[in-house]
Amino acid sequence: MTAFEPTEQARAAAVRAAALAGIARRRTLFASAWNGRALLVIADLLDIVALSFYEEEPTADGLPDGARLALSEAETAATDAPGTGFPAGFGQYVTHALDRRPLATLARFGLTGCGLADDDAQLVAALDTLHGHLASAATETVAQALLEAVFALHDKRADLAQLAQG
Repeated sequence: MTAFEPTEQARAAAVRAAALAGIARRRTLFASAWNGRALLVIADLLDIVALSFYEEEPTADGLPDGARLALSEAETAATDAPGTGFPAGFGQYVTHALDRRPLATLARFGLTGCGLADDDAQLVAALDTLHGHLASAATETVAQALLEAVFALHDKRADLAQLAQG
């Protein structure tokens, strides 16, 4: 038993980590072997993140050390396998519940031809809109639904990037 009680923000971050783990596991059904393996690794690490919020004392920024390490490893796994649709720095969606920092959308460079740059710009605009809704979500249930939509858009952006590479 822990000697502390997780804060409301820590519980919200744990719920978001668990929701992202669920998204990763569902994506394995349609992923290549390489991306499927990466998605399972990401999901397992996100489970560790979620548990850490309940089992470990947080540091000054509210993030337990175990959660910080597992989240960093999950982001590295996503960066190494961009076909997962999990963007670099996706950990911001978990930590946003703690610090409410503005959510960032990373630019994709090299999208040219056949309107790919225009398609990506539309996806970025939609992501920015969803980020605004996520920042003002009244409940974590609403935040979970928004995360599903956000990661569907990230998946579309990953598809565009693969199209651009040929």
